[in-house]
Amino acid sequence: MTAVLIGIIVGAVSTFHASINNRIREYTGSAYTTSVMNFVVAGLLVASVILIKEHGLYLPLRTVAQHPLWIWCGGVCGTAIVTLNVLCLPKLGSARNVMIICFGQVMTGLIIDHAGLFYSPVVPMTLMRAAGAVLVLTGTLMVNGIGAAREEKASGEILYVILALICGFACSGQIAFNGALKEVIGSASKATLISMIGGFISSLLLIVIITVIRGPNGIYDDQEAGRPPFRFRPFMILGGSFAVLIVGGNAVIADVLGTGLVTILNLIGMMGAGLLIDAAGFLGIEKKPVTALKVTGMLLMTGGTAMISLL
Repeated sequence: MTAVLIGIIVGAVSTFHASINNRIREYTGSAYTTSVMNFVVAGLLVASVILIKEHGLYLPLRTVAQHPLWIWCGGVCGTAIVTLNVLCLPKLGSARNVMIICFGQVMTGLIIDHAGLFYSPVVPMTLMRAAGAVLVLTGTLMVNGIGAAREEKASGEILYVILALICGFACSGQIAFNGALKEVIGSASKATLISMIGGFISSLLLIVIITVIRGPNGIYDDQEAGRPPFRFRPFMILGGSFAVLIVGGNAVIADVLGTGLVTILNLIGMMGAGLLIDAAGFLGIEKKPVTALKVTGMLLMTGGTAMISLL
């Protein structure tokens, strides 16, 4: 029962993580610097844990370098997840953002399983898994509202729907890349630290690229005003802290419950928290009503994911 509760809480924390990062963005003035801050805090926390447990920070980078380049990409996916969440959440609302991400994650996971990509075991597509995918798609469309496409095109929201989908792809990719890295290194904590370092480096590279293209103020929300005065608040360390809780919590219960059940529990927590945040307008998120259509869509997505993961 405790493991089940942890799985749901980790899913809810994932959703609150996006809202916290959106709030941090108000103080940093940039989704990109918010991403850097996340990886700095998370990396320091994981490094501290490794130092306490192993009395050293040796990372077998030569061993990792003997494998394909994609094995380093967990950090790149992490940068995409943090940055795209911050960009999409204010535009789509918490529930829609979460459920579009979940759809992208589930669909990408099916492809990775079927093809056995990134050292993953082959899990062939079956009629049951295909039916589950249809349910997930149906639920996602219901959450986004029937006939919403015209509205989105008019308001520009369709771009953020696409970005949220890419975020979902990155979620599945990160799981696969970090899972392979863990197997190569033999340590979940060291694999996490390497991933956090990769995320930090890729976030800095993204800032450099955007700065070259848009100019020195290109990474900030208000490009004319440029960099706002830095205002540190204690809650800002929660972004990186939540990232560690998400990775660590799932690592603890995965061996107890299995990956399929953990995925379902995370999904329940993520969607439930998304609806709650929308209803309450948590951390400045615009309030959006919790409708029967959204709840039905959430249940269909959960059922579809269960068919894919457990049957």
